[in-house]
Amino acid sequence: MDAVSQPRMLLVGTDPAWTRVAGEVANRRGSALDVQPDVPGALASMLDRPADYEHVLAVAPLRPKSVDALAGMMNEASLNHPNLLLLGCTSSGTASQMACVEAADADALNTALDHSPAATADLPPMRAAELVSTLHAGGLRMQFQPILRASDLVPIGVEALARLHHTRRGILHPRDFIPLTVACGRERVLTGIVAARTFLEIGSLLRQTHLFVSLNLPLSTVMHEYAVQRGLELCSVSRVAPANIVIEVLESRHAPDLGRLRDALLQWREAGFRTAIDDAGPALPHWRALLDLPFDTLKLDGAMVSDPAQHNLLEAIVEEAHARGRLVIAEGIENQACLDRVLSLDVDALQGFMFSRPLPALAVPLWMKHWEDVRAL
Repeated sequence: MDAVSQPRMLLVGTDPAWTRVAGEVANRRGSALDVQPDVPGALASMLDRPADYEHVLAVAPLRPKSVDALAGMMNEASLNHPNLLLLGCTSSGTASQMACVEAADADALNTALDHSPAATADLPPMRAAELVSTLHAGGLRMQFQPILRASDLVPIGVEALARLHHTRRGILHPRDFIPLTVACGRERVLTGIVAARTFLEIGSLLRQTHLFVSLNLPLSTVMHEYAVQRGLELCSVSRVAPANIVIEVLESRHAPDLGRLRDALLQWREAGFRTAIDDAGPALPHWRALLDLPFDTLKLDGAMVSDPAQHNLLEAIVEEAHARGRLVIAEGIENQACLDRVLSLDVDALQGFMFSRPLPALAVPLWMKHWEDVRAL
């Protein structure tokens, strides 16, 4: 079988019994078996071979943080969305693991690998009570997508992106739960959890590096009278400087009260935070008015960046942003043609799948080392 097309399995852990059983099952299924001694090694391996693994097998016991990291990495960084199985674990499968195999038995492992979780399409639409219970049970997790300086492709920051780990529905992206969150009036609750989890998961990395983190906040939250105070409290508890936080104002199709927004932005700036206009482009028709407000950064709409027909508008937005001294970040960079197009416009920073998919916090420093090696080639 060709080495490029051969399916692969990844075993996390070095237990001799499970190594033997996993090797037997891999051979039976015609798969190659990679073995990594620990979770960091497994995450690094998935960075090197993001589309290769059909299954990831992790020997218990693992801390929940490690299980979440493996599941999050697989969900975002692997094109095949492989299944995670916990070996030597008796608990039932959750959003972070497809199944558990208690004893080191080849037949049991093979059966678990063939098991398919219930398709989410077969489940009824999620209701508000189900969403709220998942949030309060700690189901929200954060992923972080790197942002690179355009001039030399050095990482300068990450954007925090929310995911909901649901016990039956798997790992849900914002499009799958944000509309329901807004409809049931829980947007502020969700925003508070997102902010707290972001500081908890990425705070130590921010203290050790030069990186900033971009945090998406709804317009109503940005202008709330206690929002800046809450932001300062989170910074104090996590020992992160406000200068390392960029508040991205979530897009709104309706022009906000520009006077109130200006006052709010000045309060954020006075407290040391930076602010950004998110998704500037056709979906944000009042972007010119926002440019006159005290924002530090403008992020270009990824859909516009990937569409050659939008080049003239893209050029106009970048020129107007630079004329006002705003830093411009182009997101949605997925291929070389897209990269060449935005670099020709002299944007300041880049973000997109071409460089990295969103990553669990544990994988960000590993990706930074991986990316340093890529740049050195």
